[in-house]
Amino acid sequence: MVANPSNSDEALIGDKEHLEIACKLLGIDLETCEKTFTVRKVVAPGETYIKPLSPAQAESAKDSLAMLIYSKLFDWLVSRINKSINNKPESKSFIGVLDIYGFESFEQNSFEQFCINYANEKLQQQFNQVMILPRV
Repeated sequence: MVANPSNSDEALIGDKEHLEIACKLLGIDLETCEKTFTVRKVVAPGETYIKPLSPAQAESAKDSLAMLIYSKLFDWLVSRINKSINNKPESKSFIGVLDIYGFESFEQNSFEQFCINYANEKLQQQFNQVMILPRV
């Protein structure tokens, strides 16, 4: 999203190449999608206004859609995997996911934070060895 050169409070789609690809994949109209990211409709009693979004608001709308698509895709994928492996109590294989979030960006980490990060990495390594590597 970029600011309109004639009005910096109004968002415009900069490079439409990626938006065109996304619209094609999602099966939606490019013009409708572009309007969704750059304006909002305000409905008042007896009147309807079209208000341009600021570049920050447009960016937020784009990010919200991306997070929604990612969330729905992840839920769909988990559901498909669970159905395909038909995990029963007597089953000898399953898929497990362990996510330990550890991406800090500090000027200087404290010793305590270093210990926490180290423990998280060791837990992830242990999980991978026990759960992901083929069982003999």
